[in-house]
Formats: sequence, C-alpha cells, structure tokens
Amino acid sequence: MSKKLNLTNGNFITLDNACPHAESISIENGKICGINSIDHNCESINLKGATIIPGFVDAHFHLTNLGKQLDTLQLKKCNSANEIADLVMQKSKKSNDDDWIIGFGWDQTRWQNGSFPKKEILNDLNIKNPVFLIRIDGHSSWTNDVAMQMSGLHIKADPPDGGKIINDCILIDNAMNPVKNLIPKEQMKTIEKWMKLAFEIIVSRGITNIHDAWQDPITIDTLKKIDSHGELPIRCYGMIGSSHDKLLTQFFKNGFHSSEKYTIRSVKAFIDGALGSRGAALLEPYCDETNNCGLILIKSEKFLELASQCEKSGFQLCTHAIGDRGNKMVLDIYSNIIKKSKNHRWRIEHAQMVSNEDIPKFFNNGIIPSMQPSHCTSDMRWLDDRIGEKRFHRISRWKTFIDSGCKIPGGSDCPIEEGNPLFEYYAAITRKNHDGFPENGWESQECVNRLDALKMFTTWAAHAEFSEHKRGKIRPGFDADLTVLSNDLINCNPEEILNIEILGTMVAGNFVYLNF
Repeated sequence: MSKKLNLTNGNFITLDNACPHAESISIENGKICGINSIDHNCESINLKGATIIPGFVDAHFHLTNLGKQLDTLQLKKCNSANEIADLVMQKSKKSNDDDWIIGFGWDQTRWQNGSFPKKEILNDLNIKNPVFLIRIDGHSSWTNDVAMQMSGLHIKADPPDGGKIINDCILIDNAMNPVKNLIPKEQMKTIEKWMKLAFEIIVSRGITNIHDAWQDPITIDTLKKIDSHGELPIRCYGMIGSSHDKLLTQFFKNGFHSSEKYTIRSVKAFIDGALGSRGAALLEPYCDETNNCGLILIKSEKFLELASQCEKSGFQLCTHAIGDRGNKMVLDIYSNIIKKSKNHRWRIEHAQMVSNEDIPKFFNNGIIPSMQPSHCTSDMRWLDDRIGEKRFHRISRWKTFIDSGCKIPGGSDCPIEEGNPLFEYYAAITRKNHDGFPENGWESQECVNRLDALKMFTTWAAHAEFSEHKRGKIRPGFDADLTVLSNDLINCNPEEILNIEILGTMVAGNFVYLNF
C-alpha cells in the first residue's frame, strides 16, 4: 500500500454533490482520506493547476486483443485490398510455409469502391500460408483458399448457423469459427506478453479500470498470475465468454472471483453481428442488401438457458446487441428472466440501434445500455447507405437513454476503436469526427452534456460493475483511482479536448503513469 500523500493546487472535479470541487486531497493506504485538509507532516505533490478527475474507466475493452494487435499485421490505415495483399506477401516472405498470417483492422468502407474484396486478390499471391485477416469490427474475416481448404468450409453448401460467406473468402460471424479454431492456441507466456504491452498503452491514456468483454480460461489464469505477483497496474472487471461451457459451470458452482484489482462476476454473450458487415439483426432489411436482415448468433433456447443460469447463480449477464431486432430480442428475454431478481444490473453491450418502443424497457427493467460513443462517429460515414436516413434516430441514443433514467457506462471496444477515453468523451458531447464534421454534430439531439459524459467513464461505469460505493467519485473513503489532465475537460473548448495530455494515472494511491 502507498504511504500518505497530499495532492495540492489542483482543479479536482469530484463528481460528489456534497463537495463538487476541491483544490487538494490527501491519500493514505490507497484511499482518499481527506479533501481540502492538507497534512503538512507528509509528502505533497504540487499539481500546478492541473485537472484531476475520478480515474477513467473503459467499460467495454478487449485487453488481450489490444496486445495481440501489436504482433499482427496492422490494416486500419490500408486504403485498398491490394495494399493489404502486398503486406501479406511481405509477411509471407519472412514466414515458414505453415505459419499463419494474421491481420486486424481492414475496413472496406474506407476503400474507393467500398466493396468486400474478391477471393482472387489473396489467392493470386500463390503463397502456402493460411491467411486470416479480421475486419475492424471483429465480426468478419478475409481468408485465402489455403485456410478455407484446411477448415473444410470450401466443400460445405452452407456456413454454420449465424454465419454467412461472401465472395468465397469473406466469413461473417459464426462462419469464421471453422477457420479461427484451426489457428494454434497461444500459450500463457504469449498472453502475458500481450497483456503487459496493453497495460503500457492503457495507463498512458489515463485509464485506471477496464471491463474486459470476453475472457477465456487462459486469459483468466494469466490475469490471476499477474495479479498474484503484484504486477497488475490497473483494475479489471472480467466477463466470462459464454461459449466456454466448462468455465461457466465452474464459476456458477463456485461463485465470483474477487481480489483488490481483479473481479469476475459477469458473463458475455452475443446475440447478433455488426452493422459494418451487415450482421447486426434488423427489424427491416438493410437498404444496400434488401434481402438481408442480419444474423442471430445464438439460438433463443440456448440464450434463454444461459440467462436462467446467470439469474440463478447471481451472475451479471452482458449481451452484445447492435441491431434493433437484436436489442429487442435481448430486452424481451432479459425482462422475462429477471423479474425475480433485485439489483441485477444486466447489460446490453453496444445497444447501438434501438427503436422507440424498446427504449422504456431498459430503465423499467433495470437493464443497462453499455455504449461506446466512437462507434457512432466511426459508422456515420456509411449509415445512410446501410440503413437509410429514416432510421438514423435509432442510432446511439445516449441522451434519450439518460433522459429516461438510465446510467450509461462508457467504453471504447478497443482495439476496434482507439481506446482513448478523451476521444470517447469528445464523441459523446459533439457527435463529430476529429475533423469537426459534421458542423453541428450527427443527429445532434443525442449529444450528452459534459458532466453526464464524464459520468459515463467514471461514476456510471463504476455502477455497472457494482463498485459505486468505492469508486467513480473523489470522496473520503473511496479508492484513490485518479486521472490527471492538462486541461479542464468540463470548461475548455470542445476542439481542445482531443489535445488534452494525460499527466498522471493513479491506481490505489500509486502513480502507475506519470508525465509531469
């Protein structure tokens, strides 16, 4: 634990109504022990007017994937399918014939023709390596014939339930599994390396806590090891992946895992895909594919069984739902199961597209919309083609949710988005991209005021993990998890938010990142 410490001459935004602002705080044994009452017998740090907020929480993150991304082909900035093929060819020359070539981040909506790539682009490279390139949303992949033949998908008339194959090389949602399952599993040593790479990035962005939205047995074992060795720099709230039946059985029998920094008390499931790959389940067809209403990725009976098990064992259920039909399905099943529950705080992850009639179901049933503001500003470029203007009002309805009484935990879905809370905060209050487009914000009626936007990444995120009694505010007795900023994000000009520097990240009273 840390020794006693004063932080002085700061602009503290406490989010505590009893004392909204302060100039100094005292910290002892990892907790805030005083506000505006300096102990002159211990060390003091002069913050020189910097702004201090409760530590940023990213309520939807993919820890291992962020580190893994650094070990794979980076495709986010590629402007064409041929540019990606060149990178694959270069990687192949440095690899053994049986090595998998993995990549992440391609997005056909950023290419000139905006279409999914044809199979010939990778196959004409005539390489022996199996190739698996994951789209930016994680809900589709681009593969070559080598990988397809290894999986057996090339001889099947239909992909697995909840999946689709386009151009004989683009695998949508569950169609990815036969190929993905062939990729050699990483050992704990590799997972640990990826996590530690991710931690360095996370703390530099002012994040003190993440909700890790899909954990498998090796992820959990690795995090427990790191935690037991005192090497976990942040807090982590884990969601068990719903496909890991043995792991779920074990946790449902034995209950939650809880240490100072690592908690597991929730389960992550998927109901549908993503809008970018036309896998999100819609009530009406896609405008640019009129015979397609998206995909349902789990049979209703299996989802109902999972929900019943979570309710019986007291585990929080967090379900990915993006399309309006997907959200409706989850809401209806949740509402039927949790009637007997108290304070369940079940979540819908993303809740990206919701119809008017389904909005009240969230607050009335205690269901939490867990949302990522940058998804709106990333997707707005092509939503007219995909769903048409008449459905725009259903997208990213943050203010509507807040006005209905909901608390929204905010996240980034990193590495799909950058994983920078300041970028998410900016998107929430402006609904603009980083170039300031569109001038008045996209569907600006859903912009969030600055205080509520900050609560999304602090107070409300703490509520979503049952920690509101000890985190999310600067208050005596609360954990000393703090983020130090170079500017006042409540009062500065909106365009200045993107340039705010992280000066410090404190977890449990210790600076895990310091830049002043």
